[in-house]
Amino acid sequence: MVLRRLLTWGALCSLLSSLACTAEIAGPGSAPGNSSATGGTTSTTVGGAAGSVATGGGGGGGATATTCDATLGLAPPRLWRLNDRQYANVVHDVFGAFIAVPRDVSAAVVAGAEDATGATSLKIDDVTTVQNYQRSAQATAASAAANLSALLPCATPDAACVETFIRSKVARAFRRPVTDEQVSDMRAIYQLGARETPAAGVQALLQYVLQAPAFLWRTELAGIDPAAPPSKPEPLGPFELAAALSFLFVDSAPDDALWAKAADGTLTQPPVLAAEVDRLLALPAVKANIAAKVGSWLSVRKTEVTVKDPKVFPEFTPSVMSGLTQSLQLFLRDVVERGSLLELVTSRKLYLNQELAALYGIAGVSGTELVPVEAGDSQWAGGILTQPALLAANSRADKGDPIHRGLFIYGSMVCGATLPPPPPNATSVDSSLPADASERTRANFRESRPDCTVCHGRFDPLGLLTERYDPLGRYTPIDKTGQPIDQSATIQLGNNLDGLADGLPDLITRLKSSRQFADCASGKLTAISLGRPLDADNSCALRQVQDSFAADESFVGLFKSIATSPAFALRDARLQ
Repeated sequence: MVLRRLLTWGALCSLLSSLACTAEIAGPGSAPGNSSATGGTTSTTVGGAAGSVATGGGGGGGATATTCDATLGLAPPRLWRLNDRQYANVVHDVFGAFIAVPRDVSAAVVAGAEDATGATSLKIDDVTTVQNYQRSAQATAASAAANLSALLPCATPDAACVETFIRSKVARAFRRPVTDEQVSDMRAIYQLGARETPAAGVQALLQYVLQAPAFLWRTELAGIDPAAPPSKPEPLGPFELAAALSFLFVDSAPDDALWAKAADGTLTQPPVLAAEVDRLLALPAVKANIAAKVGSWLSVRKTEVTVKDPKVFPEFTPSVMSGLTQSLQLFLRDVVERGSLLELVTSRKLYLNQELAALYGIAGVSGTELVPVEAGDSQWAGGILTQPALLAANSRADKGDPIHRGLFIYGSMVCGATLPPPPPNATSVDSSLPADASERTRANFRESRPDCTVCHGRFDPLGLLTERYDPLGRYTPIDKTGQPIDQSATIQLGNNLDGLADGLPDLITRLKSSRQFADCASGKLTAISLGRPLDADNSCALRQVQDSFAADESFVGLFKSIATSPAFALRDARLQ
């Protein structure tokens, strides 16, 4: 009991004293931090004409820069906190996959929220978050210590064995070598707990490690004096570079091979770095992580919380919802591994089982397993835009929803300019129409009002292009009266997507030839991957990454371009 109090109080002091040097600590009344946020990547703006980077709030016709800044890298030197998924990844990859890690390490898990790659800020501004870290460390350490033979490099723990563990495993978890002083301190913690049992000593040691700033925070500030920051880009050290590469590709600490290249100092040599990039890109886990980042860009986890009114859509059962979510995940994995940006919006592939195939009117599928189907009908030829899971997730519970479908296309596919929040009377405006008014009638009404059309005029037309897909994502070309459903709309974004469009096929034709779409995709993915917003950047390095992606449109190629960009191994003179 004394040891537990010592560890939790010591960890709390360690966390707060670390923060006192690097960031503001807010009082108890401040908004709680969220280590699962993306640091603003949802408003990332990268777009414009070929060879230019938009610096306005969105990429949908914002001002573009004619020249780029060669002094800017892909990121400034930073100090930032692991999110909860990265925390779990590091524990499993370094200490053992057998260890149980709580789902909510620092904060309650929000259903349907995207896993992100960067914390909102440095600060931990409430005691609850610190207590959550303490509870998570205790539970994780107890799980690890329950299987010492799988955790430690020796059969029976002793001082020498524990030191080997610290210098190898703990160093990797810290993403840099530990000092002799740190080793001495951690051995002392082990010995204090080992007065009870060796397992108690290891558990005490891991509780400390999992709450140490060196574990919870990533840093690229080694050797930088905040009082005299560098005037030109500085190279990352080998361990900083190894961590940057590993978090880019697997959201975790470096594996043994990458760690060895950092330890011998060769990783900073471009040929060695390039070889490590190729090795990592061949790993199934890396491709899965890239697919997850593409999914984060497209906000696909909202499919996990799709809700439909059972009175209106009784066929939308829990098994249908679960199947749709898995179907979309399999589609994205397939596109990332074997396809391209073009295939993302032109593929006819759907992953279906018998239940889903019957629901969406596609014959020839049996069994409960999801299998790839090349749909023959043209209504399924829109890739991500005609995936039933995403169409259903961006619809209301009981009826169509051109607003949210339009917002999805506007924000994720074309990086439209940042929109102001809806006015306080938004709900009353819509309710002023008859309850049975069609979605097109409602959209026309919003367009007629100056206070509505300033925003809705940008994304409503994009949503109206999906009008032939019902709230479950089923294709329905005619209405209840037997008349063809109007799927036309006039796009008004101020770029080459503009004009009268007849349904999703017309939009897809324009996206296929639009640099706007390619730049939006590469900008969003680069921002998510680096864990930082890029909306104000005019970096030549970023432009080169975008140019490369626009040329080959390969998602795996995009991540290779990021990792092998000379600017990836540098940090510019900005301090963040």
